[in-house]
Amino acid sequence: MEKIRKNIIYTALIIMSLLTACSSIDVAVSKKVNVKSKIKKIAVFPFVIHGAKWGDEFADSISHHFFKKGGIEIVERDALQKILKEQSLSASGAIDQDKAVEIGKMIGADLIILGRGSALNLKKGIILKDKIPNLIDTFSLKAIDVETGSMIITVRKKPGKEWDTGYRLKYCCGLTLIWSGNDILVESSNYDEIAEKIVDRILNALRISRVN
Repeated sequence: MEKIRKNIIYTALIIMSLLTACSSIDVAVSKKVNVKSKIKKIAVFPFVIHGAKWGDEFADSISHHFFKKGGIEIVERDALQKILKEQSLSASGAIDQDKAVEIGKMIGADLIILGRGSALNLKKGIILKDKIPNLIDTFSLKAIDVETGSMIITVRKKPGKEWDTGYRLKYCCGLTLIWSGNDILVESSNYDEIAEKIVDRILNALRISRVN
């Protein structure tokens, strides 16, 4: 009986620790300007992801969720790539911030978004020979006001699992046996998942800052 009681207490502590786990994504929004008025039209530049070649696809995912969830006008990818090509700039490499602001003015954007990070290198299979694709380890994003050239939003994703209620319930209800910590890490590190979480947190931060 005592052993059962200890197991129940141990399980409860695991659940409580997971339910209070911090997000790996941190967002900061400037309090000096009305950020909401600055993001009517945004241009998301291709991201630089070390160890991967899908930075532009990750940027597309960010654009998609801004349009879907925030109703924000997005500069089309083809239009942006055309400008980058005309300016002899790489469509998938690092772009100087000042040059990006200049391009933002050329295409009529109110805000430009730049990002860089690193891929999470995990393997799958019995002999661990197949790399799991599209996983983000760390990532930093900054949103620049085209008019002033100042940074008004920053995002930082730290290494590790991006816990949410759904993942916590899966982990706890499976008693860590059906879904392991590594399973949660893989699922919550996919760039589409991270893109959606980043946009959700930015939009939520904007709503809170507007109320305050």
